[in-house]
Amino acid sequence: MRGQGCPRSMRSHISLSSFCATLCCTVLLLNSGCKTAARYQLAAIASVDNGTLAAALAEFDKAAEARGANTEVIAIDRALTLLMTGKPTDSEGAFRESRKRLNFLRQKDLREQTTAMITDDKAVAWSGREFEQRMVDNLLIISSLLGNQQDAFAYAAQTTEKLAADRQQLTALMTEPEVIAVGHSEENREATAPSRFAANALSAYLHAAIRSENPMDADVTQRAIQQVGYWSSSGDATGSKPSLIINASFGTNSKQGNGVVHIITFAGRITDWLPERAAPTSAALLMADQILSAVSDHTLPPTVAPVQIARPATTVSTHPLTTVARLTLDGQTSVRSRVLVDLNQAAWDSYDADRNEQIARAVSRRIVKKGAVYAAKDQLSVAGGTGADLLLNLGGIAWEALEKPDTRHLHLLPERIEIVQLELPEGDHTLEVSSVATVGKSLAPPPGTEWQRVPVRVEDGRNTFVLCFRPQRSLVGTLVSNE
Repeated sequence: MRGQGCPRSMRSHISLSSFCATLCCTVLLLNSGCKTAARYQLAAIASVDNGTLAAALAEFDKAAEARGANTEVIAIDRALTLLMTGKPTDSEGAFRESRKRLNFLRQKDLREQTTAMITDDKAVAWSGREFEQRMVDNLLIISSLLGNQQDAFAYAAQTTEKLAADRQQLTALMTEPEVIAVGHSEENREATAPSRFAANALSAYLHAAIRSENPMDADVTQRAIQQVGYWSSSGDATGSKPSLIINASFGTNSKQGNGVVHIITFAGRITDWLPERAAPTSAALLMADQILSAVSDHTLPPTVAPVQIARPATTVSTHPLTTVARLTLDGQTSVRSRVLVDLNQAAWDSYDADRNEQIARAVSRRIVKKGAVYAAKDQLSVAGGTGADLLLNLGGIAWEALEKPDTRHLHLLPERIEIVQLELPEGDHTLEVSSVATVGKSLAPPPGTEWQRVPVRVEDGRNTFVLCFRPQRSLVGTLVSNE
């Protein structure tokens, strides 16, 4: 009757409909724009692999306009593309802005954390994994070195502070009783850092190069060189003699009248991240559902969708080519590059260290969602076995099935960072750079592979840098030099 309100059953259906509608709207709003941005982003990455960098920049611009969950990823990948095109000054400004935003986004946000509990980890703004954050720092230094060089010293000093904090953290971790109990000797614990910190080796290398141009900083340079061996998974077993990586002097450590050319190659593209099923956890949740449903007033939505976390697709470096450099065709010996950083290993070690935390977040999210459905049934007085009960269970299953692991990552980082060092007399030189197979002793490029020339100017006691990009089998973009 008019004036007496809706019947109880009708109010229950209205409330139930409101609950489902609110849930659907929340999910749709959180995912709006993501698919469009992802489409442009993938097109940009394909253009980089093909060497059409102008088209890649245009696609990145479209992706940035569409925004979505990958805003910072797109911005950094675009900055890397700018660096490939030989615009280090532009890339420096872009990396500086990205670093500032990542520092801000690393702070906890209660609203984001709450939203992540009712959706998934992608609701939290991407701030990068630790090795990705360090690579942004490194790319900022490199951009400055290849550009006006005005702020390279300051950037390197800032990064060195982070390296010191990382080492202090590792020292504290490795001296904990449970770590000692598993049989690690003092020497082994201090030999090399875990692979997830491998990007720090490039930071130490760049710091050594920058400080080596001042004769008064010889002791600082030497300590930085030793740090290279500690942070790099390619270093010596002792971690203090990185002779497997560094085969020439730095700056003023070279012979009188000589300087050093550093050819840095970004080889391959870093591994993608894929969903991984946490099978034992999914089985445990299924049994918990059955137990709680049997002893509670209301049934819980059954666990149909498995618990998923993110993991790297590849654990090791797979790019088949490495860099070889020589002077112009005058019979000079070619020099093969050495691996300074393996970012695929860094990605896998990062996953391994964070795996339990990923699973814990995923399980906590499932508990919150099941609890929300249970509370809705209780509030609406939904009887078991009714249509409303079935509808809520189906809604809960769909809610859980919408969860996606956070596979966001920087796509244009290399899988390996390689270096070639050449100590040359001061003056103008022309270098030739090409690729050879990573296996075997031959330094001859494969058939059809051309030598690319780059002019360099060597100054007494100074360092000259050349940056190469080889995401697939061929070098792309401009061989960027600070000559």
